[in-house]
Amino acid sequence: MVYRIAGFVAALTALGLAAWPAAAGSTSYRKTALSGQEIYIFRDVSLNVDCSSAGADDVRIIAGPSHGKVRLVHAKLYTGFAKANERSKCNTHKVDGIKGLYRSNPGFKGHDEVTFSTHTYTGNAYKAVVSIDVE
Repeated sequence: MVYRIAGFVAALTALGLAAWPAAAGSTSYRKTALSGQEIYIFRDVSLNVDCSSAGADDVRIIAGPSHGKVRLVHAKLYTGFAKANERSKCNTHKVDGIKGLYRSNPGFKGHDEVTFSTHTYTGNAYKAVVSIDVE
């Protein structure tokens, strides 16, 4: 039996940033960015138990940002599965996934927000709302 999972995240632990929560229908979290600098705000992976890709999810930006731009990039990235998850062994190496990168408009300082929507080919749907404090 093949198990699949989609994960939303805010930052890579390997990059020294906070670990992000796993998707459970909907999740939200905060990030802080310096004005005009690109930061990593989102990730999505869909893995089988053996850490192989379970296929690409359909990830879209469904709202925002109002004061910047987000780009979705297919990339190799680290996962952040909890120790109790049988996929936690996948955390030690990069796997295929999608990451979201945010950059505010030059000179903007204040609050921005982005909502991501993910649909898996197994019929699951998830949302992630990222609140961004731009300094």
